[in-house]
Amino acid sequence: MTLDEHHRPRRVDLPNGTETSRRPPVEHAAWIFYAIAALGSTIGQIWVGVQIPPWPDTLHWWWRAVFVAPFAIVIDLGGAVTAAFADWRQRLGEAAYGWRALSAATVTVGVTTNIVGHADVAYLAVVFGGLGVFAYAIWLMHSAARRRDALRATGKLADTAPVYGLTQWWREPAVTRRARSLALTQQLPLHQSLAHARQQLRDEKRRTALATHVETLIRSRHDDPVRADIAATTLDLDAVAADLTAHADVTGWARVIGADLRPPPVPLPGVGGDVDADPERESVTVAGPMPPADVLRRVPQDQASYDRWRQLWADLKADPDLELAAFAHRHGISLRQVQWIRRTGASGLLDSPLTLIDRIAQLAAINGHAPHHPSSTS
Repeated sequence: MTLDEHHRPRRVDLPNGTETSRRPPVEHAAWIFYAIAALGSTIGQIWVGVQIPPWPDTLHWWWRAVFVAPFAIVIDLGGAVTAAFADWRQRLGEAAYGWRALSAATVTVGVTTNIVGHADVAYLAVVFGGLGVFAYAIWLMHSAARRRDALRATGKLADTAPVYGLTQWWREPAVTRRARSLALTQQLPLHQSLAHARQQLRDEKRRTALATHVETLIRSRHDDPVRADIAATTLDLDAVAADLTAHADVTGWARVIGADLRPPPVPLPGVGGDVDADPERESVTVAGPMPPADVLRRVPQDQASYDRWRQLWADLKADPDLELAAFAHRHGISLRQVQWIRRTGASGLLDSPLTLIDRIAQLAAINGHAPHHPSSTS
């Protein structure tokens, strides 16, 4: 492969299916910058070659420049040529240490010549030395970019990951590292890769903690430490933890924990006095949300109907997953009546064997008031 073939423009398929030239406008600009910087470095070396060596006084300066120019050009061009050979061999999978070291040494000679030769004028030393470094840096970055494009076009280079930003890396370094890996392996976008990474890390943390407890439990079942070690190392603790997680009764635990989080019973609004004055008397308490007034008016006042409501509420609690419509059909009542029973029972007003009106009458008697039965109202 010749250098011309090595740098010949090629076409690369983009992820969206379109094709583009290997040399976009910005790449042409890079060539222009490199040519100008390399020319400046060469001029600096020729300048040094004209002034520093002990030339005969009779030799005109432009003859000196003619003699020095080939060497200066070879130094700058040699750095680029050897770098091109190194890039070519790297595309083939080689390290190309020899070509890269030779390229760096050649450029170092050119830059040192400009800096030392113009040491008496700091401006010239910085300008001509900086041009050499600038030209070589542009060439290395340009060739490295072309090499990555060529490798990516042939499927030998991984796709680039999304840019997560410094803030994201600072806030969640572990999550961002996992998200970057997921984005590359599963072709996930930025936000979706972060969500998957957070979920994976949470699952792994939970599974690790559960596996530790499972190992402790397994070891506790064996008095012999050798058998305990065998049992703990034979089982796939991660698989056991994953299976336990899959079969965990999440709904049941949520129901139990939710019951423990209910607020303490409060006295029924509108009934005053010390309800604990007589422990043999029934108190009216509310264990859950107070039903609205229209529901309270429908709580049965006769004992038989009230006992019927209590029985229906017990059946509802025994089968909480049953559809209310199916429950109403089974017991021959309306769906609205089932809803009334559920709201009243959830408040705790159906927990006592005494009807609500009887309990209110007892509380009124404790407070020194005559009971006021709804049936006596006009």
